[in-house]
Amino acid sequence: MDVLSCLKYLMFIFNVLVFAGGTLLAALGLWVAADPGGFQAFVAARAVLGAAAWLLLALGIALALLGCLGCCGALRRSRPLLLLFFILVSLVFLMQLVGAILFLVHWKQVRPERFLSELRRNYRGDEGAEVFSTAWNTLMVTFSCCGVLGPEDFGNGSRFQELHPGVPWPRACCARDGLLGDLLGWEQCQDRSPGYIHEQGGPPPPPHPSRCPQGCFSTFGRTLQRSLSLPGSCSLAVLGIETFAMFFSLCLYYNFD
Repeated sequence: MDVLSCLKYLMFIFNVLVFAGGTLLAALGLWVAADPGGFQAFVAARAVLGAAAWLLLALGIALALLGCLGCCGALRRSRPLLLLFFILVSLVFLMQLVGAILFLVHWKQVRPERFLSELRRNYRGDEGAEVFSTAWNTLMVTFSCCGVLGPEDFGNGSRFQELHPGVPWPRACCARDGLLGDLLGWEQCQDRSPGYIHEQGGPPPPPHPSRCPQGCFSTFGRTLQRSLSLPGSCSLAVLGIETFAMFFSLCLYYNFD
């Protein structure tokens, strides 16, 4: 097998990978747009999240179509298709780089005040049946946290305090016997006893006086930072595949008659 044939089949393989990556991105965009966990209900910038979901969907479809275009150009030995593929992938590559840079720049600008104002205005308590309250209850129980910054978020002036006078914070802030178990102690939780209210360090540990209640903003931020390693690695892999695909398409373009 000569060098040109090797390049052609490598080009085909890399474009199959581009097609697969585009399909995965489109599926992820659809999943975020469908919002199965109700996350957009407690995210302050829900319009931005929705736009990001449709952007992922559009980018995934574009990459899938580009993968098909690259495969056709390589197998048919078509220089116009290869040139078109190179130009389009270059544009997508640049868009991804710009998007990644913007994400890194604006990620550090997210402030808890926007989430706090929505929580104080819209959260109704443990019995709240609307999506906002249900989503926040799920978040606080799942991540063992309380409010945006801490239990004080449910104090005077909040919608929760208006509906539940005399109750310092919802039961979702209290430690449980397992994720779906009973409360360890509602009275102790109201007294802010260590080990009975969600504390630094995740699920309820043995009581320790040095521990203090934690807000969901810092907890969710730490969890998100740990979870971003896999999507970040996948994004770098997609960029690497696109780079090789552009290189092979350019080589084939100059070698095909």
